[in-house]
Amino acid sequence: MRTRWLEALAAAAVLLSPVLTAAIDAPHDATFSDGDCNNCHTMYDTTASGAMDYDRGCITCHNSKPGGPAGFPWLTTDQAQPGVTGSHHSWTGFAENSKLGATVPTAAAMSGKLIDGKLQCEVCHDPHQSAPANLPTAQHTSIPVGAGVGQSGGPATAAQMTLVTPGAVAKGYRVQILTATAGGGSFIISHDFGLPTPSWFNWNGSAWVAGTAAGPGQPFTDGTPVALDDPAVTVSFGPGTVAGAWWDFFVAYPFLRLSAVSDAMCGNCHGARMIDHTRSGGLDSTIRANGTRIFSHPVGDALGANGRGTDLTAATMLDATGVVQATGDGNRTNDLRLDSGVVRCTTCHAVHNADSNSLSVDAR
Repeated sequence: MRTRWLEALAAAAVLLSPVLTAAIDAPHDATFSDGDCNNCHTMYDTTASGAMDYDRGCITCHNSKPGGPAGFPWLTTDQAQPGVTGSHHSWTGFAENSKLGATVPTAAAMSGKLIDGKLQCEVCHDPHQSAPANLPTAQHTSIPVGAGVGQSGGPATAAQMTLVTPGAVAKGYRVQILTATAGGGSFIISHDFGLPTPSWFNWNGSAWVAGTAAGPGQPFTDGTPVALDDPAVTVSFGPGTVAGAWWDFFVAYPFLRLSAVSDAMCGNCHGARMIDHTRSGGLDSTIRANGTRIFSHPVGDALGANGRGTDLTAATMLDATGVVQATGDGNRTNDLRLDSGVVRCTTCHAVHNADSNSLSVDAR
């Protein structure tokens, strides 16, 4: 049933408790929905064994928005078929694949989400919670951090808003100028800019509270960062803002079930690949070739760890075109990414939006 669910929920929250005036987090703020709960909450398909496959609840949204920094849509046909096609890690294949050195996850938090031995999005991602330790440098924002962006709408103006810091919580934002003066002004915010008539938060002098489009707004001075209702999110405005101008953006996270520090999540299924240069070269006396063991490129080693002088340095690594990476070929998505000088799985591989063609630009 289609309802103006957000307004009703906000009204109920105000009636029940004055404390419940905090913004609703994305995507339940209607940022990517028209308010029909069934868009997302037809959450699963039932498999032949009676297990619940929750991929439908994820893919319903993740294949519906074309373009953008995340490279949507993500279609079932985009899943990797090694050596054939695909731009994403499989989210429907069997977890165990001896040919590719993949096993059932060793962590119960992941293996417990397998369905009939197969993967689903929930094996790696928990949409409801994720410890901060699992999210290092993993913020995804729809506009560049630290770069001024033109407004999304409102009266024509050359003014820019800059997202200074992305914040700690997943949220969608509309930031709208309420008043404008020489050198500054005031603004209001919303978290449901997907609705024809967003609900607004006003500034009461010390905190953001549920309010109206009429204000009052949070004062700002041109070029000075000011915090939104997640204090970690700060924005600044360039000169020339006019009343009614607005910007839309979102902050998101991958909601990982386990820490991805040092590519620990990769090792949960691909432990056979987590080998150093000694084992990779067949020089580990405890692990000899037996016809089934997999010997891969070393990971977890710094460049030059084998002492053979064959590795380039971080300053001289090359792009696919042969250009020194530090100079760049204009394609940042094919850059090798060291982890404090150490080679990891993700030095070469991206889990999502990586089509294995180093000469193309992938949306990330």
